[in-house]
Amino acid sequence: MLHDQEPGSAAGTDTKNWWKRPYRMVQTNLRQTDALYDQKALAREVKAFGADVLLYNIGGIYAFYPTRLELHAINPHMKGDALGDAVEAAHSEGLALVGRYDMSKATRLGYEAHPDWFVHNARGEALEYNGTYQACVNGGWYQDYSLQIISESLGKYDVDGVFFNMFGYTNFTYSGHYFGICACDNCRRRFHDMYGKPLPLKEDFSDPAYADYLEFKDRTSLELRSKVYKHIKRVAPKVAMTGHRGDSDLIRMETQRAVDRPQPEWSYQAGEQARWGRAYGRGKTVSSTSANFIDFAWRFVSETGPYQLVRAAQQLASGATLDFYLLGVMEQDDKSAFPAMSKLFHWHKANEPHYAGLKPASKIALYHSHAVVPGHGAGGYAKRPASGHLAEASFRGAYRALVEARLPFDLVVDEVVAGRDGAAALEQYDALVLPNVTCMSDAEAEAIDAWVGAGGVLLATGETALYDHKGAFREKPALKSLPITDRPMARHNMKGAYFRVAPGELPIGDVKLLMLDHTYYVAEAGEGAETVLKLLPPQRFGPPELCFPDFESDMPGAIIGAHGRGKAIYVPWHADALYYRDSLPHTRTFLTDLVARHIAPAPVKVEGRGALEVTVQVQPATGKTLVHLINYGGQRNNLYEEAPALHGLRLGVRDVEGPATALVAAKDIQPEGPPDEHGYTWYALPPVEAFEAVQLSSV
Repeated sequence: MLHDQEPGSAAGTDTKNWWKRPYRMVQTNLRQTDALYDQKALAREVKAFGADVLLYNIGGIYAFYPTRLELHAINPHMKGDALGDAVEAAHSEGLALVGRYDMSKATRLGYEAHPDWFVHNARGEALEYNGTYQACVNGGWYQDYSLQIISESLGKYDVDGVFFNMFGYTNFTYSGHYFGICACDNCRRRFHDMYGKPLPLKEDFSDPAYADYLEFKDRTSLELRSKVYKHIKRVAPKVAMTGHRGDSDLIRMETQRAVDRPQPEWSYQAGEQARWGRAYGRGKTVSSTSANFIDFAWRFVSETGPYQLVRAAQQLASGATLDFYLLGVMEQDDKSAFPAMSKLFHWHKANEPHYAGLKPASKIALYHSHAVVPGHGAGGYAKRPASGHLAEASFRGAYRALVEARLPFDLVVDEVVAGRDGAAALEQYDALVLPNVTCMSDAEAEAIDAWVGAGGVLLATGETALYDHKGAFREKPALKSLPITDRPMARHNMKGAYFRVAPGELPIGDVKLLMLDHTYYVAEAGEGAETVLKLLPPQRFGPPELCFPDFESDMPGAIIGAHGRGKAIYVPWHADALYYRDSLPHTRTFLTDLVARHIAPAPVKVEGRGALEVTVQVQPATGKTLVHLINYGGQRNNLYEEAPALHGLRLGVRDVEGPATALVAAKDIQPEGPPDEHGYTWYALPPVEAFEAVQLSSV
């Protein structure tokens, strides 16, 4: 359990700088009837919960203030000025108030006046749901009228920040029904002006314009975000705008599940988002609001408290702060997660100084490409390469392998690596893992090659760098550092295949085989490269009398070669995707050992049993190191219950000295002795329940 502590000096009433510190936000997605709720009571309840930021509706679909704009529908249930009362109440309690806009839709007022501003498919149908109409990114509601709403509201109310819901293109209803591409005149005209082609009318790479359409959606969405951001800074320069990709003052995302997603549940969603936000934001404060509810159709049935805690622990462990999302106000019919989250918010308030100004201290980075992996950007180009169906599984398999091997790691993202900060983004890392990153620009490849040449260790799997940034075929790999002579040849249908493991090749005891499935990429090793493992091509698996090896090859399971002062490792199969599917520990060891054996020892190690994630951060201003341990023992696929406490854990940390403090247990820990031969100082940890945060003094 989190130990009760007296609140520390969190931030007082400095509401204007809320986004420059590790804040604690409660998001209230308000219903029309919530405008009648006592705003003073709401502010008191949010403060009592432990938050210092309240997110409250401003407008877009419905105005929660008495707007004078004719097409901006006023909340019909509101009496007086709900937003004005909420701002006053929040500030009187020392809370920052962040206003929520949803410009993605409008009511019939806007639609009937200007139907050309809204999404229409190729059949001319408007995208309507419950009397609201989806706005087109290229139409007048988004491009002009939204700016009038912003000017009016920010010119009148002293809000401290703004959040925009659902920026961009939408082609599904809330019920999940597919609507099709917006084919309105604005989209057709703008696409033709940008690309000189007709707008594609279906989402399929069989249309040669579809790859350009993916880029079109991305570019126009980012341009709109930039336009809105600049407008806000003209109207109210001190108001902070949350965002995702593109212009913003801080990064804010959302963690939630959907009951119809394919299993298994992606239990590392919150940590992935935190790592992505830190990598993309390059110093910006990051949060990912955690939905209290199970799914959109059941917005008032709560997730469990243990699930919310494990999400929050991932966020804190990877550099994000706390953010909790409700449909409606604090009065809920299901408050299952409230006690755990409120206690965590108060604990974080008391320990806020320990979370200020943290920087990642891992030595391994996992590559995230918005062109390939859905969730943080386009994600659509991966469907074009042959192995595109394995894009998400490859990334998640590599992510899981690193977490479950207890190796601290961060993410690096393609857009940063390809930009002016590319070298700086890579320089702190000893190793970089590229999990079937099929689509890669020349700028990305040049930055990565330069980093390897300067001494980095690269591990790439599958079809990494075999296609350009839009998924078009390359004659040669974009990465010159790969230890192969030419583009590999894909050999499909490897069902029943194996790799022979020679003695001493992997730390897996006397196990002599690894399984292979999907595809093997036949590649010629470069000059001077070494290889490990040998391929046993598909073997007979029935009837039993014929199940014995009848052919073995010399084709390798990995190729390792020098590039400048560094090394590149090419894994010509989808070991990462197979680990995601099958969870065989020896496949995980194959991947993680290839990385770990070629770099310096990890900054932290944990000994003892249990399903744990370990992260490490540093606080340059104080010279402190902060290590998090997250306990996943309460998870069984999509069931999250209270995690049994883990006993007998030992933590080894390099480059620290003196006693440590277990912040959750509120206990000082003495080192067991001087550093060992590998430089680790060891500490016996108190029992770890949901998570532990251990603070140490850096040498």
